[in-house]
Amino acid sequence: MALRATIAVVHRSDHGDVAVTRVHNAILWVQRARNRRLAYLALALVLAILCVVPRPWVARAKLLPQDSSSAGLGQILNSLGGQLSSFASLLSGGRPPNDLYLVIGRSAPVTTDVVKALNLVGPDRRYASESAARIALGNKVDVHLLLGGVVEIQARTRDPEEALHLTTAYQNAISGRIAALGRETMKRKAQIVRDRFKDASERVAQSERTLDEFRRANRLAAPEQQLGSEIMRTANLQAQIQAKQVEVQSLAQVAGPENVGLQTARTQLAALQGQLSATNKPSLDAGGPNVSGLSQLQSRYLNLYRDYRFAQGLYDVYARASEQSAVENIVAESATYIQVIEPANLDAERHYNIPAVGLLVTLVLLALFTELYVPATGLRWSDVLGRSDDDTRK
Repeated sequence: MALRATIAVVHRSDHGDVAVTRVHNAILWVQRARNRRLAYLALALVLAILCVVPRPWVARAKLLPQDSSSAGLGQILNSLGGQLSSFASLLSGGRPPNDLYLVIGRSAPVTTDVVKALNLVGPDRRYASESAARIALGNKVDVHLLLGGVVEIQARTRDPEEALHLTTAYQNAISGRIAALGRETMKRKAQIVRDRFKDASERVAQSERTLDEFRRANRLAAPEQQLGSEIMRTANLQAQIQAKQVEVQSLAQVAGPENVGLQTARTQLAALQGQLSATNKPSLDAGGPNVSGLSQLQSRYLNLYRDYRFAQGLYDVYARASEQSAVENIVAESATYIQVIEPANLDAERHYNIPAVGLLVTLVLLALFTELYVPATGLRWSDVLGRSDDDTRK
């Protein structure tokens, strides 16, 4: 046992000495300026070649998703009157859809659709599983948002045909997802509008029946007509009474109490005063209620009329919204939700491998530091290597 322990210690000691020797030799090799510069040059040549070989190809496509109401439908339906734009904003939530389109473009369902469209997964295909294909596509394709809500698809691969196919597949997948989302949204909106339009139709019919029954029972015309005629009648009676009072006073000053004209004027004045006093008592005749009678019915009458006008307004709003929903459904069946601003195409300029470019820049900075900055500061490699040699000996 002691012999084995001694052999193990010697073995570890030999390995330690070999490691120290290798480190010492590497330090001595780096100490020579010629060796360092040759190594820098060789690495720079290799990285410069890797910057351009293999050549990366970049394909792009620019898309502008279209809202279902952006084809002039809002302007057409708003020409019919009403507050259709406010109603549409209520149903859509009033949120800008640009961020939504970006989220859709980067979503997992879009990547899954691309994988299925290009048939990338299978026994004889490029990827063995869907997860591996999705990870690879995430490294090759980027979907981002430009100014004006434009969605740009960028594919970067070593094969130009593959880049074009990926860009086109993403374009079709994004368009399909946005179209499906738009159809689902319009389906829900159409269902809401149909339900509310049905309720509004029943409400306006019920309020109209109630108002008509109340009018027939009380012999009423429209509120403004009924009230206006009764006020005009009262004003005419008051004017006639004032004129007749002036006539009676004039005749009394010039004629005796037995004067026939004076008695006739007094009789007419009494009749007019009787008519005016009759208007102050609620009554209902063939022409409808008088002013006093109308005041008792006014509150109930105006409430019914207000309910009818409100129901009529709701009916008009939902009728226009139903028309808009029908037109949007027709457009959805025949129009696309994606406007292709720039179809899939390869960039004309030459692209470079970014990792190799980054390593080359790092190498150049390291060479400048070791060959220019270190000597300029007075720090000599022999000092650094001497201290390192002393440390290794310890």
